[in-house]
Amino acid sequence: MNSIKAANQVLQRTSEYLNSGLVSSQPAWYKALAYHPPKHAFNKTVRQDILENVKNEEISAISEINDKLSNGYYITRIKSLPKEKVTKLLRSQKLHYIEDDLRLLFYKQHPWELADAKNMVENEYNLANVNCDWSHLRQFNKKLDGESVVQRTLYLMDNENKPLLQAYEESKFEYYRLKIQDETEMNISREESEMFGAIYPSTYIEDGFAKESEVLEKWSSDAIKQNEILSAKSNNNNSSSTASSNTVQPQTQTRATRSEDQIFDSLT
Repeated sequence: MNSIKAANQVLQRTSEYLNSGLVSSQPAWYKALAYHPPKHAFNKTVRQDILENVKNEEISAISEINDKLSNGYYITRIKSLPKEKVTKLLRSQKLHYIEDDLRLLFYKQHPWELADAKNMVENEYNLANVNCDWSHLRQFNKKLDGESVVQRTLYLMDNENKPLLQAYEESKFEYYRLKIQDETEMNISREESEMFGAIYPSTYIEDGFAKESEVLEKWSSDAIKQNEILSAKSNNNNSSSTASSNTVQPQTQTRATRSEDQIFDSLT
């Protein structure tokens, strides 16, 4: 999406580079693009039926979580067991948390967030969120992710007495706003660094694509060689078969002519 936006702003960026002196002369396409700017709209729009389906799925999931809350489905503590049932202590307890259902809902709606790198080190601060103040979504000791949306939703429900759907919607849109802010700041800092001469190395994804292209090129060259060998073998087989047929045909013709001469002599 960023590359599409950048392609739509080529003329504006080139004009800024010309005014700042970063580009000394106008490119050959500059005036043509200025007189005939692109008319295609690069803004993507979401189909209304798809948006309504996503919204209905979210409302049904939130209503199901509300039903579980009212029915006492969520059990977060192990009940005390009587003496005759001490053997069940070592079995897995049936604990249910509302956080799990909210996480499933969030990552179902945002599957690409699962590709974001996570810190797998568990300590008391990450597990219990002791030093996190969820009156705001941005935390200085925690990365912004789906867990932030879950904890912010629970904070709005417990402290501001908001319904689950409203709390989840507010937390989600705060998350969107902060994500857009982070992406904008990152793009601006990268552009500023490039203007001052910074050169960024290739990313892991670009390296992976380069290695994949090398393997594909080797495979295509090997396939071309194999096809040439197979075609040469087939041509040799065809030439040998035609040569053998050419040598056999005169013999049959001479035999046929001799037999006819013999028949003519016998008749005369």
